[in-house]
Amino acid sequence: MKKYTNKPLHVHPISNNRFECKKFVRSSIKLTLAFIVMPFFVSAQYDYAVTFKGDTLKGELKIMSYDQLDRVQWSDRGEKKVYTALQIKFIVKSGKIYEPLRYENGIQFMQVIKSGFLSLYSFSHQNAEGEYLAKKDGTGIEVPNLNFKKTMAKYLSECPDVAKRLEKGEFTKKDLDRIIDLYNNCLQSNTNQSSRVAVRPNAIDNEKILAVNNLMEKVKLEDFASKKDALDLLNDIQSKVSKNESIPNYLMEGLKSYLTPIPSVGKELEALISSLKK
Repeated sequence: MKKYTNKPLHVHPISNNRFECKKFVRSSIKLTLAFIVMPFFVSAQYDYAVTFKGDTLKGELKIMSYDQLDRVQWSDRGEKKVYTALQIKFIVKSGKIYEPLRYENGIQFMQVIKSGFLSLYSFSHQNAEGEYLAKKDGTGIEVPNLNFKKTMAKYLSECPDVAKRLEKGEFTKKDLDRIIDLYNNCLQSNTNQSSRVAVRPNAIDNEKILAVNNLMEKVKLEDFASKKDALDLLNDIQSKVSKNESIPNYLMEGLKSYLTPIPSVGKELEALISSLKK
């Protein structure tokens, strides 16, 4: 009778090495992918703000609501600075986008909910919350609770089809998202309407605000006897620009009398005068 012995199973060394090699390669690939993907997610989540000058402010951002003019506090590596809503073009915070909009004689940061020719925003200010609609021509209204159909039909009158359907009662406030899409599609299909409505990226005149801010920053660096008076006039002009009010001649004449003798601010002064004439 043939005898069988319990000999250990022999694995060829080459086969075993191949198996271990495959395990090593798979582990290396996973580790490499982790190092590639991880920085992407980290970098994609940082908060930042973009100023009207085009500067990008990366770091910790805190939006602060005031009576008429919101502010944002920026801090990074021990450095801290406060900017007004007149200086900031938009903010990206915790994955949400905020833009400054004119609201109740002030300027407030609002969260972008839906963007287009007609955009939808949400706001929270002085214990009040709501939704706000803004067109790119700078006109806007708070989303109405009372007389919704009538108010919206009047506001969206550039698109007769949308306005008529609102008047007929086809839409309610629950259909707001659908109403915005229909209105934006209407404008996109009408090139004349689109070019007329798409005047500015938001409700603030960027060129005028930028011109005022540039001149103020330049004046602050100078040392002259009437510096405080010039800055007071610039603050008045900035306030009126933010409210879309006309600038009285006496303000500009006074400003020119203070700053014309200062050659170093001449370029910024001319830029402001030019922007206010438009």
